[in-house]
Amino acid sequence: MKQLQTKTWILLLSAVCLALIGLMILQKHNAKPAKTAEVYLEGELFRTIDLSEDGVYRIESDRGWNELTVRDGKLAVTAASCPDEDCVRCGWQNSGPPITCLPNRMTVRFGAASEDGVDGVVR
Repeated sequence: MKQLQTKTWILLLSAVCLALIGLMILQKHNAKPAKTAEVYLEGELFRTIDLSEDGVYRIESDRGWNELTVRDGKLAVTAASCPDEDCVRCGWQNSGPPITCLPNRMTVRFGAASEDGVDGVVR
């Protein structure tokens, strides 16, 4: 009887994990693509970029620089002066959580800031 209870718990836990993974995938696919990206330096709005126009933007501050590239309605940090380049590894995006470069104190948020006061989601 004890072995049956263990197998039941394992099966239940597996089903819950699969359901959560499915919800995360659905949430990512249902995100509306943004039309603009807001670039912040040290928490202050620095520039708004129209994602419908392809281009390359160099964002410079006294801490360093980031190169943002817009192509086909998506934005990516394609180069950066920071040592770890985590921001570059974020890839091409047009929705979802912000892209952040901590050493250069640069953040890219997609679309206008939400009215509910939520800036981003940590996953």
